Amino acid sequence: MVELLLKWLNIKPMFVWGNEKCEQTHICHPLNPNKELVLKNMNRMFNERSPRFRPLSINNILLINDCPFKCIGNATSSYIIPQPFISDKNDENYLLGCLWPYLLGLSKAPTTLGYVGSHLHGQKKRISRDNPHWKAVKTYA
Repeated sequence: MVELLLKWLNIKPMFVWGNEKCEQTHICHPLNPNKELVLKNMNRMFNERSPRFRPLSINNILLINDCPFKCIGNATSSYIIPQPFISDKNDENYLLGCLWPYLLGLSKAPTTLGYVGSHLHGQKKRISRDNPHWKAVKTYA
């Protein structure tokens, strides 16, 4: 979904994070017990030695994922949780009417943290530190 939108915006991301780069937790996914919960830990990217990642920091990167559980452990203002993409007319309306304007606004902001912190987007439900899944994942990590 995001790759399609970025094409429309004519923005080329430095990095698109596929499942192959996710951290394995060996914990069942809370919404699907047949799947393993994987994490998108942004600190791993900042610790990479590759020159490709050197310009990235918590101030200029945005994690976009429709599963709030994959975002556990990252700074709250470093990610957004859009509605799940199921490839129908509502998704197109969401992309054009909601996500596109949001990303345009973000592209003009001085920092990701500042913009995301003051402009919540998508699913407002964040996984709090009191959630048993947060505790299980943090125990793992």
